[in-house]
Amino acid sequence: MIQYLKELDDLRAQLVATRKTADASAASAQSAQLQCSELLKELDEKNGSLREHEARVLRLGEQLDNLQKDLQARESSQNQLKDEVLRIEHDIMEALAKAGENKNCELRKILDEVSPKNFEKMNKLLGVKDEEIAKLKDEIKIMSAHWKIKTKELESQVNYLGLLV
Repeated sequence: MIQYLKELDDLRAQLVATRKTADASAASAQSAQLQCSELLKELDEKNGSLREHEARVLRLGEQLDNLQKDLQARESSQNQLKDEVLRIEHDIMEALAKAGENKNCELRKILDEVSPKNFEKMNKLLGVKDEEIAKLKDEIKIMSAHWKIKTKELESQVNYLGLLV
């Protein structure tokens, strides 16, 4: 009987140890579950942030495209203006040559005086347009650099999230 009592005490001791181990395992599992919940919450936040960054990058890309289109339109307009002024002046000079030197001498003097003024005005206008184009090019460079940075940020976040999952 003493042997049975001793075995019963051993079994009780094993039961207590097993219960302690089970309680510790349950606490550890609950802690792990809380950590998983926190990680999922953080992952959701990162995904939301990633979507926001992606939307910003898309908007920056659209702005960059619009700036490039505007720059091309301005350059084209500037070239058309130069061509038109040169064509008109050529047409006037050609008309004068056909009309004869002596008949329109007074008109030729006026045109000779006005033509340099037109070139000065046109050069000033073109200078202003060149400055605008240079500013647009600078803006495009800045937007492009900003876009590249945002793209790298998105890539690093995607890589980070890939490691978490």
